[in-house]
Formats: sequence, structure tokens, C-alpha cells
Amino acid sequence: MKQFPEDFLWGAASAAFQVEGARNEDGKTDSIWDATSEGHIKRNVNGDVTCDHYHRYKEDVAMMKELGLKSYRFSVSWPRVMSKRGVINEKGLQFYRNLADELIQAGIEPFCTLYHWDLPMWVYNEGGWENPQIIEEFTEYAKAVIDALSDKVRYWMTFNEPACFIGFGYFEGRQAPFKTSHMSREQKFRDLAHISKNVLLCHGHSVQLIRERSKLADPQIGFALNARNFVAYDETEASIEKARKRDV
Repeated sequence: MKQFPEDFLWGAASAAFQVEGARNEDGKTDSIWDATSEGHIKRNVNGDVTCDHYHRYKEDVAMMKELGLKSYRFSVSWPRVMSKRGVINEKGLQFYRNLADELIQAGIEPFCTLYHWDLPMWVYNEGGWENPQIIEEFTEYAKAVIDALSDKVRYWMTFNEPACFIGFGYFEGRQAPFKTSHMSREQKFRDLAHISKNVLLCHGHSVQLIRERSKLADPQIGFALNARNFVAYDETEASIEKARKRDV
């Protein structure tokens, strides 16, 4: 029987929009989820308060410690850190410094995700992921976060599930910014490739920045993909063959 190694980091993860709240506090501006989600989320809930993690992070970390978590992956809210082009919000960065310190004091390894779907509205209004200019904007944002946290954070994720925020956000309209496309299949795939290229270039620039600017030795950098694994329902030959072919 296979077992996880003793130093395996069991933990939990969240996204800034899911848990932080404090929508308009301390210089934070709107993300695409703040500004475009009305009418798209069940029961018309929003991210204005949610779990109030922004104010209750110490209580939350205490509960993580009680649960026995060894790691916690949080995401940084881009619109909390940058209110507009070229403007770094120090109050926003300080929240993440405080959170990382609290985790470390509790014996919990902080993992940082640079982007978990909450594109600032000011970036979206300039073309968002469809505009190659976003590479420069994201690089500036990533640099600010890395410089603020890389003395505390060794483990980094550049993006969380890009297939979701690209495919569901820009083509199927199921996630922010809830855009749907009526283009032909060929045009859709050309647009998909264009947006994906911008995301991947942002990833590459961020990896380079982390390696160059990390204050901790040997930073570990990843990309959180939404992969799937198919397991046979039972030990019959037919079920095993279905799982092997991903025929579910």
C-alpha cells in the first residue's frame, strides 16, 4: 500500500474573493467578480463580506492550527494591491505580510497564489487578458507581491486553474467576466490561443521574477492546473477499460 511521505504538507487553500470580504476597505478597488457577478451567482450572494477573512485572519489561522494543517495556500487580490496602473497599495500588501507572519508563527507553511481569477476592473477595462499589455501590468503587480512576501513565502503558484477563468470566463459565460462568444469554432480557438499566450507569458515573467528576487533560497514555483484522474468503479475488466479510456 502506498503511503504519503512523513514530510508531506497537508493543508487547505482559498481564493481572495471567496474569503476576504472588505470589498472597499483600505484602498481595494473592484475586481471583475465584484463588478460583474450580480445575477450570476446563486441567491445573489457577493464577495462584500464572505468569511470576513480580512478582519478575522488571526481567528482563521488559529482554527487551521487546531485542525492540524501544515500548509495554507492563499491568493493575493490584485485589486487590493494595485488600485490603478503604477499605484501600489501598501495597506493591501501589509495584510498579506501579516497573514504570512501569522501562519509561520502557527507552524503553517504559507503558499501564495498570485492570481486566482480576480482581475482588477481597471485592467479589464483596458482589454484584460485579451490585451497583450496585461503582460506588463501583471509583471509589475507580481514584482510588488514578490518583494513584499518572498522573505516569508517559499512556495508560489503563479495562476490558479487558467482553463477555468479563460474558458468559463470568456467563452461560456459561466464565470467572471461572464462573457459569451458567438464566433465560429475556428475564431473561438484563435481567441483562446491568444488569451492563453498572454497568460503563459505572465507566468513565465513571474517565474523569472521569483527566481531573481526571492529573499529565501530555492523558492518552489508551480502552476495550479485543474487536472482530472479517472478511477475504475470496480475491478471488472469493463470498468477498468472505461477508466483507462476516460469514458465516464
